[in-house]
Parts: sequence; C-alpha cells; structure tokens
Amino acid sequence: MIKRTLFLILTAMSLLTGPTSAAYGIYPALPQTPPGDFEVTFYPVAPYHTGDLLSARVAYTGSANIGGTHITVALADEPDQILETAAFSQNTRQATFYWMYDTRSHQTGYLSFRFEVPDFDLAWTQGVHLLPDLGNRSAAWSSAHSPCCTLHYFTGTDAEADLPEIITALEESSAEVLSQFAAAGVLEENPIQEPLSIVLVPMVIGHGGFATDEAVLTYTHDNWAGIEFTNLAHHEIVHVVDRLINTQGPRPSIFVEGLAVYLSGGHYRPGDALQRGAALLALDLYLPISEIVDDFYAAQHEIGYMQAAALVAYLDQLWGWETFIDFYFNLPEGESDSAIISTALEARFGIGLNELEGEFIAYLETLERDPQVEADVRLTVDTYDLLRRYQTLAIPSAHFRTAWWPPVNTMRENSIVGDYAYREKAPLNLIVESLFIDAHAALDTKAYARAGAALTNIDEILTWVEMSGGNLSHYSIGWPVNLHPRSITWP
Repeated sequence: MIKRTLFLILTAMSLLTGPTSAAYGIYPALPQTPPGDFEVTFYPVAPYHTGDLLSARVAYTGSANIGGTHITVALADEPDQILETAAFSQNTRQATFYWMYDTRSHQTGYLSFRFEVPDFDLAWTQGVHLLPDLGNRSAAWSSAHSPCCTLHYFTGTDAEADLPEIITALEESSAEVLSQFAAAGVLEENPIQEPLSIVLVPMVIGHGGFATDEAVLTYTHDNWAGIEFTNLAHHEIVHVVDRLINTQGPRPSIFVEGLAVYLSGGHYRPGDALQRGAALLALDLYLPISEIVDDFYAAQHEIGYMQAAALVAYLDQLWGWETFIDFYFNLPEGESDSAIISTALEARFGIGLNELEGEFIAYLETLERDPQVEADVRLTVDTYDLLRRYQTLAIPSAHFRTAWWPPVNTMRENSIVGDYAYREKAPLNLIVESLFIDAHAALDTKAYARAGAALTNIDEILTWVEMSGGNLSHYSIGWPVNLHPRSITWP
C-alpha cells in the first residue's frame, strides 16, 4: 500500500512539473517556440555544457522589411535585465548575439532565454539543455611567429604538434605567392609589411578555409573535407596578398577565385586547370559563364572554381601573365560583374564576354580527353555535393551558406575558444566522416573505384537519415567503426 501511494504521489508530481532531476534541474514541459517567421540557433553547436559561452543567431524568413529592426535577449526568469541588443542585417535578415551568456556559474538543466522584437510586438522564449562540464576542455589560444606569418592555433591540437612542418609550408607558400605576383610586374616592394595572420582551427567549416584580412584554415589529421593543407594555405594567401595589392577597382568573384585556384595549382589538390576545365566540358558539367558570373558563389562550388581557374589559365596563355594581371587590377566600376568584365574587354580587346567565352570553349574542345582526369573531376564534384548534403543534414553550422564563423580576432582578444576548438561527434558523424576520409585518400591515389564505393555508402546513409527523419540506429549504418580513439573526443 505504501509503495502504491508513493507511486501515485510521484506520478502526480510528474504531471504537475514535468521531468525532474536533482542533477539536471527542471525541464519545461512545453517550452515556447519562436513565431513561424523567426528561427533561433544557439552556438557553439549542441550538446551544450556548463562552461560554454553561448551565442545565438536569429534568422527572419518573413516578408516584412526587417533590416535595422532591433531584437533583445534576456534570461527568461529575468526579463527586465537585457543581456544584449542586436539589429537585423538588411542583407542577411539575421541578427547575431555574440557570446551573450557565460554559463560557467549556471546549474545544469534547461536554460531559457527571452527574445523580444519590440517593433513587431513579439516575444518568445527558447533555450538549451545544459549538460555537466566535461572537465577536459583545456584548449587555449597560442601563437608562433615566422618571417612570413603570425600563426594562431589552439593548444593540445594537431596544429601544435606539427608546428615546425606547418611554418615551413607557410614560408614556402607565401614566398611562392609573392613571386607569382612579382612576375606580373605589380610589386614595387613587398606588400606584406607585417607578417600575415594565419589561424588554424581543428574544425571543418565550409570547405576548410576562408580569408578576410587573415586566413582561417582547417588543420587536423582527421580532415574529412579532404583538402591538402599546402594547397589550401597557398589559395588563402593568394586572397590575402590580392587584397593587399589590388585595392582600387572591383574584384569580380570569378577572377578572385580563379586566380587563387590557378596560382595554387589546383582546387583541393594539384590538377591542371585547363585539363580540368576540358573535363567539365566533356562530362557535360560545364556551366555557362553568363549564368554564374553575377552570382558566382551560388553555382555548384567545385564546377565554378574549376571553370574560373581554367578561364584564368586560358587568359594567361592567350594574353600573357602581365597583361592578365593588369587587366584584372584595372577593371572599371559597373553594375554587375558581367558588365564590369564586358566593358573592360570591349575597351581593351574589342570583344564581349560572350565572344570571349565562345573562344574559351573552342579552345577547351581542342584539348585531348584524359579519362583519368574526367573520372577525378566527376568524383570530386560528387564528393563535395555529398559533403555539403551531410553538412546540411547533420552540422549546418559547418555548411558554407549557414556557417558559424564568429570573428577570430575578437575571440583571441577575449580568450574565447569554444566556437572553433570543440565539436563533439555522434556515431553518425564518425561513420560518415571516416568514409569521406577514405574517399579523399582514394582520390589522392587515383583509386577511383574505391572512392566511388565510399561515396555510394555515404549516399545510402544520408538517404536513410532523410527517410528516418534523423531517428535511425547508428548500429544499422556500421557502428562501431574502427577509428583512432582520439577522434571520438576531439575534432
């Protein structure tokens, strides 16, 4: 009787309060969600632990003009104490709260925030479940210096272990980039007045690298994006030096990226730009320049970059390197990239962009077909289409269109590491990423059948994920998988 009475009391309490735990606190039975036109994403990505420094990005998908509209965030149980105020961007229609709340002093359990858009008369709560501190997150920012570069990295990572080799590779890449621009006669003096800032992170974000006034590169022994480090470093250093020299006129994306791929000797890995352009044409993968030039980054990434490199290689061969760089560095202003390039072509050579493309295609058609290059190009496109599909399904924060890449200079200044240092991996992540690593290794050794088999396996797994709504057993897709134990706990 006592047991039955106790059972009834506990049941009644659960109905009144929802699930409870002394360790994890009280979880709301039905947390509020944002209105349909708003979506909140918290960072770093789940799972969340006490000690995380939380950020949030609020995206608006409605039809109202939201640019410049303010949004506030507060703890749900302290609504009058505003943590941060942000404004929606006119272009991205997003508002970002960087590092809005330090959870170190917070208990485990559900942590709820109150978001408010006063101009829309809207407010809602949304939050995260905080798990206990893992106790193994000891990474810190560190740096190393060389004549070419200031290298920023996290302690305890593969980058720290491989510092001598990395510094040598960066010295060689930066020297080669300067010599490539010098050959065009555009360097009166070394434009690198201060060492280049290079940031090495152990997480795959986007395709493995991006650059502004400093280059951010993925460096890990388990790099499932498959990009060869020296190639990536060369590519991003080209971008940095290009910006240092070419500061006046417009910089059409097709030339910006084509130049970086061409000068680095290939996209992801070494490959002849013109032969790969010819392979795209032979495989019926070629995209008309008129369709991609004005929205270059919306085109299929690998095809666009390979075509851009082939175009730069063709113009180098047709005009000579000095003439091409002079043409690129002195483009006129215009309403679009296509208009800019066409105007410059008409003024200098008396032809339009369409005519130039016709001659470019005709030249590619004269090149002898290479079955190995065609197989490599097709599998490269398939690999990265799958990689982005995986990112969309499993880790949107890594997809280049929705990537979470907060400013690293601010992170260094404030000793913030969590956004780039850690990513916990579920069995699905380990299985898929190990298959990507195998596919890349096969591509590197021209074992195309093996690469194709790995891609087929990944495609089947992702299809199962889509069909199951993400609720599939990892045992059904190949778990356990034989990986280095460190991969389970470290990116």
